[in-house]
Amino acid sequence: MNLPVQFVKFGLVGVVNTLIHGLLLFVAVETLQAGPLLGNLLAFLVANVSSYLMNSYWTFKALPTLSLYGKFLLGSLFALCLTLIIASLFEFCELHYGLGFACIVLTVPPLNYWMLKRWAFVEQVAN
Repeated sequence: MNLPVQFVKFGLVGVVNTLIHGLLLFVAVETLQAGPLLGNLLAFLVANVSSYLMNSYWTFKALPTLSLYGKFLLGSLFALCLTLIIASLFEFCELHYGLGFACIVLTVPPLNYWMLKRWAFVEQVAN
């Protein structure tokens, strides 16, 4: 598939699942009286599975498997670690968190897309 089209699909899946995460977090905290930490954990898990399924079927045209999801989850956790490292560096340098967020938005999704395309979904992309 054409790289820009596939990347746009990846981005749209990310936006949809960010909204899912936010909605589930709100419901968990405000309705179910879960704390923010538990709410975020539950929201992350649901949104991550949703993102995996959407990216498998729509973005990368892959048949979902448990082993493929393991790679996807590791990629997601790597993206989370990278996000936290960037945010920590900006905080350590006493730079505005908004600049750190901009850096995260400009670097993490493209790197995550590249990693998932070249590592997790590599067999499906080759077909």
